[in-house]
Amino acid sequence: MAKYIAMDNRELEKRIERKEVGAKHELARRLVQGENIAEDDARGYALALEAAEEGYAPAKTVLGYCYFYGKGVKQDEKQGVDFFLQAAEGGHDAAQYNMGIAYERGSVITIDYEKAYSWYEKAAAQNFAKAFYKLGFFQEMGYGRPIDLNKAFEFYLKSAERGYRKAQYIVGLWYSAGRGIIKDLDLARNWLTKAAVQGFGPARTKLKELG
Repeated sequence: MAKYIAMDNRELEKRIERKEVGAKHELARRLVQGENIAEDDARGYALALEAAEEGYAPAKTVLGYCYFYGKGVKQDEKQGVDFFLQAAEGGHDAAQYNMGIAYERGSVITIDYEKAYSWYEKAAAQNFAKAFYKLGFFQEMGYGRPIDLNKAFEFYLKSAERGYRKAQYIVGLWYSAGRGIIKDLDLARNWLTKAAVQGFGPARTKLKELG
């Protein structure tokens, strides 16, 4: 699966012509999320459905996303969570993360911070950057556990180190304010710059404030 993530869109199209199911999944994911390509929800859903029918379990995560947010198909959050759960139980990191989101928000299933945290942990164990951010957020806010700013920062940092721009921004903020850590404006600017380079507007604003 990792090899397809590294491919550009043109190469993915070539691989799809060769009937490579992993390429179908990756392009479907990009199409419904508008990642470095114009959004095409209908085609994204169709490719994900093909890949899932061919037995490619991670494609169920894309189908879950499509149903949960109404991308290329009528919105059905419950159906979305069902697909997420199938893929998550199969070990797909993004699906595990999305199960955490489902339990955190409680729009379809009852809010359960312990289950949300557990799913985030599973995704983080596979180095899923956004999952580390969520673990940090839960520790900062005290969702289902005592507030622990030290643990929160550790998780935020792990997420930032793995390239998640929102975590890079948070780490930059914490260094700029000395929140739970020693204040360090150089490190603050460094992390804020990383987030800004990825197009995160609030990071650009904070950099201007710091001068």
